[in-house]
Amino acid sequence: QAIFVDTDILTDVDDVGALAIANVLHNCGLADLQGVAVNTHSRYGALAVSAINTYFGNSDVPVAAIRPLTEDTFFDRMTYRCGEYASRVAYNWPRALNESFSTPTPVELYRSVLASGGNNSLNMISVGFLTNIADLLRSPADGISSLTGLELINAKVKELIVMGGRYPSGWEYNFGGVDPASTRYVLEHWPVDVPLTFSGWELGVAICSGQNLRTHSPPNSPVFAAYEWYIGRCQTVWESWDPVTVLYGILGMDGFEQLGLTSPFAYANEGGYNAIVDDKGANAWVNDQTVTNQHWLKLAYGVNNWTVAEILNRFLTYDPKQQE
Repeated sequence: QAIFVDTDILTDVDDVGALAIANVLHNCGLADLQGVAVNTHSRYGALAVSAINTYFGNSDVPVAAIRPLTEDTFFDRMTYRCGEYASRVAYNWPRALNESFSTPTPVELYRSVLASGGNNSLNMISVGFLTNIADLLRSPADGISSLTGLELINAKVKELIVMGGRYPSGWEYNFGGVDPASTRYVLEHWPVDVPLTFSGWELGVAICSGQNLRTHSPPNSPVFAAYEWYIGRCQTVWESWDPVTVLYGILGMDGFEQLGLTSPFAYANEGGYNAIVDDKGANAWVNDQTVTNQHWLKLAYGVNNWTVAEILNRFLTYDPKQQE
Protein backbone atom coordinates (compact mmCIF):
# COMPACT_ATOMS: atom_id res chain seq x y z
CA GLN A 1 0.00 0.00 0.00
CA ALA A 2 1.44 3.38 -1.05
CA ILE A 3 1.31 5.85 1.84
CA PHE A 4 2.13 9.48 2.60
CA VAL A 5 2.38 10.61 6.24
CA ASP A 6 1.62 14.17 7.37
CA THR A 7 2.97 14.74 10.90
CA ASP A 8 3.12 17.45 13.56
CA ILE A 9 6.29 15.93 15.02
CA LEU A 10 7.61 18.20 17.82
CA THR A 11 5.06 18.52 20.61
CA ASP A 12 4.17 14.85 21.18
CA VAL A 13 6.29 11.73 20.88
CA ASP A 14 3.59 9.49 19.43
CA ASP A 15 4.56 10.87 16.01
CA VAL A 16 7.85 8.99 16.40
CA GLY A 17 5.91 5.80 17.10
CA ALA A 18 3.80 6.44 14.01
CA LEU A 19 6.87 6.92 11.82
CA ALA A 20 8.40 3.75 13.26
CA ILE A 21 5.34 1.76 12.18
CA ALA A 22 5.38 3.31 8.72
CA ASN A 23 9.07 2.49 8.29
CA VAL A 24 8.81 -1.07 9.60
CA LEU A 25 5.88 -1.93 7.36
CA HIS A 26 7.75 -0.30 4.48
CA ASN A 27 10.74 -2.54 5.20
CA CYS A 28 8.50 -5.59 5.42
CA GLY A 29 6.96 -4.87 2.03
CA LEU A 30 3.49 -4.09 3.36
CA ALA A 31 3.74 -0.36 2.72
CA ASP A 32 5.42 1.95 0.24
CA LEU A 33 6.33 5.10 2.18
CA GLN A 34 6.43 7.69 -0.57
CA GLY A 35 6.84 10.82 1.49
CA VAL A 36 6.54 12.56 4.85
CA ALA A 37 5.30 16.14 5.28
CA VAL A 38 5.79 18.13 8.49
CA ASN A 39 3.02 20.54 9.49
CA THR A 40 4.82 22.17 12.45
CA HIS A 41 7.14 25.06 11.69
CA SER A 42 10.25 24.11 13.67
CA ARG A 43 13.19 23.27 11.44
CA TYR A 44 13.97 20.37 13.77
CA GLY A 45 10.83 18.51 12.69
CA ALA A 46 11.97 17.55 9.19
CA LEU A 47 15.48 16.81 10.50
CA ALA A 48 14.07 14.44 13.12
CA VAL A 49 11.94 12.72 10.48
CA SER A 50 15.02 12.24 8.32
CA ALA A 51 16.97 10.79 11.25
CA ILE A 52 14.20 8.28 12.02
CA ASN A 53 13.81 7.27 8.37
CA THR A 54 17.59 6.91 8.06
CA TYR A 55 17.76 4.72 11.17
CA PHE A 56 15.31 2.33 9.52
CA GLY A 57 17.33 2.32 6.30
CA ASN A 58 14.97 4.61 4.40
CA SER A 59 17.05 7.74 3.96
CA ASP A 60 15.72 8.09 0.41
CA VAL A 61 12.14 8.79 1.52
CA PRO A 62 11.48 12.45 0.63
CA VAL A 63 10.59 14.88 3.43
CA ALA A 64 8.75 18.19 3.08
CA ALA A 65 8.63 21.02 5.61
CA ILE A 66 5.96 23.69 5.98
CA ARG A 67 7.14 27.30 5.71
CA PRO A 68 8.17 29.55 7.35
CA LEU A 69 10.75 27.60 9.34
CA THR A 70 11.55 28.57 12.92
CA GLU A 71 14.04 27.67 15.63
CA ASP A 72 11.25 26.53 17.94
CA THR A 73 11.81 23.61 20.26
CA PHE A 74 9.24 22.04 22.54
CA PHE A 75 8.67 23.26 26.09
CA ASP A 76 5.83 21.73 28.06
CA ARG A 77 3.88 24.66 29.46
CA MET A 78 0.84 22.49 30.15
CA THR A 79 2.11 19.92 32.66
CA TYR A 80 5.82 20.87 32.98
CA ARG A 81 6.53 17.18 32.66
CA CYS A 82 7.27 16.35 29.02
CA GLY A 83 10.63 17.13 27.42
CA GLU A 84 12.17 18.14 24.10
CA TYR A 85 13.15 15.29 21.81
CA ALA A 86 13.02 16.42 18.16
CA SER A 87 16.23 18.47 18.09
CA ARG A 88 18.03 15.78 20.09
CA VAL A 89 17.02 13.04 17.67
CA ALA A 90 17.92 15.30 14.74
CA TYR A 91 21.45 15.95 15.99
CA ASN A 92 22.34 12.65 17.64
CA TRP A 93 21.51 10.25 14.79
CA PRO A 94 22.69 10.18 11.17
CA ARG A 95 20.30 11.72 8.68
CA ALA A 96 20.20 12.28 4.95
CA LEU A 97 18.66 15.75 5.16
CA ASN A 98 21.16 18.50 5.92
CA GLU A 99 18.81 21.45 6.35
CA SER A 100 15.04 21.76 6.44
CA PHE A 101 15.02 24.75 4.11
CA SER A 102 16.31 22.52 1.30
CA THR A 103 13.13 20.44 1.32
CA PRO A 104 10.20 20.95 -1.03
CA THR A 105 7.05 22.45 0.43
CA PRO A 106 4.38 19.95 1.46
CA VAL A 107 2.14 20.97 -1.45
CA GLU A 108 5.00 20.48 -3.91
CA LEU A 109 5.78 17.01 -2.56
CA TYR A 110 2.13 15.99 -2.37
CA ARG A 111 1.52 17.09 -5.96
CA SER A 112 4.64 15.32 -7.21
CA VAL A 113 3.81 12.04 -5.46
CA LEU A 114 0.17 12.15 -6.54
CA ALA A 115 0.99 13.08 -10.14
CA SER A 116 3.38 10.13 -10.50
CA GLY A 117 1.12 7.60 -8.78
CA GLY A 118 -1.59 5.32 -10.09
CA ASN A 119 -5.28 5.99 -9.86
CA ASN A 120 -6.79 5.44 -6.40
CA SER A 121 -3.41 4.21 -5.17
CA LEU A 122 -2.27 6.44 -2.28
CA ASN A 123 -3.38 6.45 1.34
CA MET A 124 -2.79 9.86 2.91
CA ILE A 125 -2.34 9.60 6.68
CA SER A 126 -2.65 12.77 8.76
CA VAL A 127 -1.40 12.62 12.34
CA GLY A 128 -1.27 16.34 12.99
CA PHE A 129 -2.81 19.57 11.81
CA LEU A 130 -4.64 19.68 8.50
CA THR A 131 -2.89 22.79 7.15
CA ASN A 132 -0.92 21.00 4.43
CA ILE A 133 -3.91 19.04 3.18
CA ALA A 134 -6.06 22.18 3.05
CA ASP A 135 -3.31 23.87 1.03
CA LEU A 136 -3.18 20.86 -1.29
CA LEU A 137 -6.94 21.00 -1.83
CA ARG A 138 -6.64 24.68 -2.78
CA SER A 139 -3.60 24.24 -5.05
CA PRO A 140 -3.98 25.17 -8.73
CA ALA A 141 -2.57 23.38 -11.74
CA ASP A 142 1.17 24.00 -12.11
CA GLY A 143 4.34 22.67 -13.70
CA ILE A 144 4.09 19.48 -11.65
CA SER A 145 0.60 18.57 -12.86
CA SER A 146 -2.09 20.04 -15.08
CA LEU A 147 -4.64 18.95 -12.45
CA THR A 148 -5.71 21.03 -9.47
CA GLY A 149 -5.15 19.63 -6.00
CA LEU A 150 -8.79 18.63 -5.74
CA GLU A 151 -8.59 16.86 -9.10
CA LEU A 152 -5.40 15.05 -8.08
CA ILE A 153 -7.02 13.85 -4.87
CA ASN A 154 -10.11 12.68 -6.72
CA ALA A 155 -8.00 10.72 -9.19
CA LYS A 156 -5.13 9.38 -7.12
CA VAL A 157 -6.07 9.10 -3.42
CA LYS A 158 -7.45 5.79 -2.20
CA GLU A 159 -8.27 7.00 1.34
CA LEU A 160 -7.50 9.80 3.76
CA ILE A 161 -6.99 8.66 7.34
CA VAL A 162 -7.04 11.41 9.98
CA MET A 163 -6.11 11.39 13.65
CA GLY A 164 -8.39 14.14 14.87
CA GLY A 165 -11.65 14.93 16.60
CA ARG A 166 -13.66 13.15 19.28
CA TYR A 167 -16.51 10.78 18.54
CA PRO A 168 -19.34 11.06 18.39
CA SER A 169 -18.58 14.69 19.33
CA GLY A 170 -16.19 16.96 21.20
CA TRP A 171 -13.05 19.09 20.94
CA GLU A 172 -9.59 17.73 20.14
CA TYR A 173 -6.22 19.44 19.68
CA ASN A 174 -5.31 18.35 16.14
CA PHE A 175 -8.61 19.77 14.90
CA GLY A 176 -8.84 22.89 17.02
CA GLY A 177 -5.54 23.62 18.74
CA VAL A 178 -3.63 25.43 15.99
CA ASP A 179 -5.49 25.70 12.68
CA PRO A 180 -9.24 25.03 13.02
CA ALA A 181 -9.89 26.92 9.77
CA SER A 182 -7.93 24.31 7.80
CA THR A 183 -9.77 21.53 9.60
CA ARG A 184 -13.08 22.99 8.54
CA TYR A 185 -11.87 23.50 4.97
CA VAL A 186 -10.72 19.89 4.58
CA LEU A 187 -13.89 18.42 6.06
CA GLU A 188 -16.12 20.64 3.93
CA HIS A 189 -14.22 20.25 0.66
CA TRP A 190 -13.06 16.64 0.73
CA PRO A 191 -14.44 14.85 -2.36
CA VAL A 192 -17.44 12.66 -1.63
CA ASP A 193 -16.11 9.74 -3.67
CA VAL A 194 -12.84 9.37 -1.72
CA PRO A 195 -13.02 7.47 1.60
CA LEU A 196 -12.26 9.50 4.72
CA THR A 197 -11.66 7.70 8.03
CA PHE A 198 -11.16 9.28 11.45
CA SER A 199 -9.22 7.93 14.41
CA GLY A 200 -10.44 9.89 17.41
CA TRP A 201 -8.95 11.10 20.66
CA GLU A 202 -10.99 8.61 22.66
CA LEU A 203 -9.53 5.64 20.78
CA GLY A 204 -5.84 6.47 21.12
CA VAL A 205 -5.93 7.83 24.66
CA ALA A 206 -7.04 4.46 26.01
CA ILE A 207 -4.26 2.49 24.29
CA CYS A 208 -0.96 2.99 26.10
CA SER A 209 2.11 1.53 24.40
CA GLY A 210 5.89 1.63 24.82
CA GLN A 211 6.06 -0.60 27.90
CA ASN A 212 9.03 -2.63 26.69
CA LEU A 213 11.07 0.00 24.87
CA ARG A 214 13.80 -0.06 27.52
CA THR A 215 14.13 -3.84 27.60
CA HIS A 216 13.54 -4.79 23.96
CA SER A 217 14.88 -1.89 21.85
CA PRO A 218 18.24 -1.91 20.07
CA PRO A 219 20.69 0.20 22.12
CA ASN A 220 20.91 2.83 19.37
CA SER A 221 17.15 3.22 18.85
CA PRO A 222 16.01 6.83 18.35
CA VAL A 223 12.47 5.63 19.08
CA PHE A 224 13.42 4.53 22.60
CA ALA A 225 15.47 7.69 23.15
CA ALA A 226 12.68 9.99 21.96
CA TYR A 227 10.06 8.34 24.17
CA GLU A 228 12.30 8.52 27.23
CA TRP A 229 13.34 12.11 26.57
CA TYR A 230 9.75 13.20 26.07
CA ILE A 231 7.98 11.29 28.83
CA GLY A 232 10.83 11.69 31.31
CA ARG A 233 11.53 10.12 34.68
CA CYS A 234 12.81 6.94 32.96
CA GLN A 235 9.32 6.23 31.59
CA THR A 236 8.35 5.16 28.07
CA VAL A 237 4.61 4.43 28.32
CA TRP A 238 2.41 6.84 26.36
CA GLU A 239 -0.93 7.20 24.63
CA SER A 240 -1.08 5.87 21.09
CA TRP A 241 -3.11 8.30 18.97
CA ASP A 242 -0.74 8.47 16.00
CA PRO A 243 0.57 4.87 16.00
CA VAL A 244 -3.01 3.55 15.96
CA THR A 245 -3.86 5.84 13.05
CA VAL A 246 -0.88 4.79 10.95
CA LEU A 247 -1.49 1.11 11.72
CA TYR A 248 -5.03 1.35 10.33
CA GLY A 249 -3.90 3.74 7.59
CA ILE A 250 -1.60 1.09 6.16
CA LEU A 251 -3.36 -2.18 6.94
CA GLY A 252 -6.99 -1.04 6.85
CA MET A 253 -9.46 -3.71 7.85
CA ASP A 254 -8.03 -6.53 5.74
CA GLY A 255 -4.24 -6.16 5.83
CA PHE A 256 -3.76 -7.57 9.32
CA GLU A 257 -4.13 -11.05 7.83
CA GLN A 258 -0.67 -10.62 6.33
CA LEU A 259 0.68 -10.39 9.89
CA GLY A 260 -1.27 -13.45 10.98
CA LEU A 261 -3.72 -11.25 12.89
CA THR A 262 -7.35 -10.27 12.66
CA SER A 263 -8.17 -6.59 12.47
CA PRO A 264 -8.48 -4.98 15.91
CA PHE A 265 -10.60 -2.19 14.43
CA ALA A 266 -14.18 -1.77 13.28
CA TYR A 267 -16.20 1.12 11.92
CA ALA A 268 -18.37 2.74 14.56
CA ASN A 269 -20.91 4.05 12.04
CA GLU A 270 -22.75 2.90 8.97
CA GLY A 271 -23.23 6.29 7.35
CA GLY A 272 -22.95 9.97 8.06
CA TYR A 273 -20.23 12.58 8.08
CA ASN A 274 -17.99 14.59 10.37
CA ALA A 275 -18.88 18.27 10.82
CA ILE A 276 -17.06 21.17 12.46
CA VAL A 277 -19.61 22.86 14.68
CA ASP A 278 -17.81 25.99 15.95
CA ASP A 279 -14.87 28.27 15.22
CA LYS A 280 -12.71 26.46 17.79
CA GLY A 281 -12.69 23.26 15.78
CA ALA A 282 -15.09 21.13 17.81
CA ASN A 283 -16.63 18.34 15.78
CA ALA A 284 -19.83 16.29 15.82
CA TRP A 285 -20.87 13.25 13.82
CA VAL A 286 -23.95 13.84 11.69
CA ASN A 287 -26.06 10.79 10.98
CA ASP A 288 -26.88 10.89 7.28
CA GLN A 289 -27.31 7.58 5.48
CA THR A 290 -26.83 9.24 2.10
CA VAL A 291 -23.14 9.88 2.92
CA THR A 292 -21.21 6.61 2.78
CA ASN A 293 -17.54 7.56 2.35
CA GLN A 294 -16.80 8.66 5.95
CA HIS A 295 -16.18 6.50 9.02
CA TRP A 296 -14.75 6.69 12.51
CA LEU A 297 -12.91 3.87 14.20
CA LYS A 298 -13.56 1.82 17.30
CA LEU A 299 -12.08 -1.41 18.62
CA ALA A 300 -13.55 -4.56 17.11
CA TYR A 301 -15.78 -6.78 19.22
CA GLY A 302 -13.74 -8.72 21.77
CA VAL A 303 -10.58 -6.61 21.29
CA ASN A 304 -9.16 -4.77 24.31
CA ASN A 305 -6.71 -1.90 24.55
CA TRP A 306 -3.82 -4.11 25.65
CA THR A 307 -4.20 -6.32 22.57
CA VAL A 308 -3.60 -3.29 20.35
CA ALA A 309 -0.75 -2.03 22.57
CA GLU A 310 1.05 -5.35 22.17
CA ILE A 311 0.83 -5.05 18.39
CA LEU A 312 2.22 -1.51 18.53
CA ASN A 313 5.05 -2.51 20.85
CA ARG A 314 6.36 -5.00 18.30
CA PHE A 315 6.85 -2.13 15.88
CA LEU A 316 8.27 0.35 18.40
CA THR A 317 11.08 -2.05 19.40
CA TYR A 318 11.81 -3.38 15.90
CA ASP A 319 15.50 -3.75 15.03
CA PRO A 320 16.01 -2.67 11.40
CA LYS A 321 19.08 -4.90 11.20
CA GLN A 322 16.85 -7.95 11.51
CA GLN A 323 14.46 -8.39 8.61
CA GLU A 324 11.36 -10.26 9.72
